[in-house]
This record gives sequence, structure tokens and C-alpha cells, in this order.
Amino acid sequence: MADTDIKKYKHKYQLRVRNFQVDSQGIVHNAIYLEYCEIGRVEYARNLGIQMLPTGIFDRRVMLNVKRNEIDYESAAMVDDLLDIYTRISYIKNSSFCFEHLIFNAETNKLLVTQKSIQVNLNSNTNKPERLPDHLRKVIIDFEGKDVELIS
Repeated sequence: MADTDIKKYKHKYQLRVRNFQVDSQGIVHNAIYLEYCEIGRVEYARNLGIQMLPTGIFDRRVMLNVKRNEIDYESAAMVDDLLDIYTRISYIKNSSFCFEHLIFNAETNKLLVTQKSIQVNLNSNTNKPERLPDHLRKVIIDFEGKDVELIS
């Protein structure tokens, strides 16, 4: 599962649980946490200066596709809770990389979710895996530093 060493997470985004994201008991629906992680990923990319185009493709023709999601639910978030979403990239391979997320209740510091997501870069014409562009590798490595593993 995701590494829980918060010092490795250099990106944090905060949001508040909305009433339409919870069930009749006021508890966040389990599928919403994947949405929170997606928000974390998009904000992470924005923080690195990577622009999302209206087509859903990142600038410079980077087209990422979710290959795998793993999620562990540690505790429940409730309506109106303020959440901290921590995001990192833990490793980079040829055409893929791994996002990891930790979601905490910002007011109690209680861990709610750990999540991993494997993203694959696809060729926009063939929809087949394609090597991650060097500019993307560089910006990730520069941001993550020693905490990102390069796997050949």
C-alpha cells in the first residue's frame, strides 16, 4: 500500500466534504475517495506547471490513463470535514508511474485513506503505451528528488 511517511509527500491539497458526497448517515461514500485522489493528482500536475487541456490531455501531448487503483479505508470522513490530500509519485518506469495518496482529516490529523494509482502514458493516436516524455520525467524527478525511484 501507499507509503505513510508523510515527509515524502511534497504536495498537499485541502478540500471540504460536501453534502452530496455523503450517504444518509453523513459518511463519505467509498467511491468519492477515488475522486479526491484524482483531484490531488490534477492539482499536483498543476503545481508542477503541467497544464490540462480541454481535451483531457496534458500539455505536450501527454495522455495518462489509470491502469490500477488500490485503496485502503482506515477511517470515515463526514460531511463538512476539512481534508488534507497528500500526493506523491513514488516511482517512474518506462511508460508508467505510481501516484500515492494519503488523506487525513485536517482538524484531527486522523488518517482516513491510503491509495496507490498506476498511470500509463498512451500514444494519443494508437492508444498504446508509450515512453514517458523526458520533459515529464525531469519535472517529476526535480520535484520529488531522492524520494522517487527510477525503475528501468
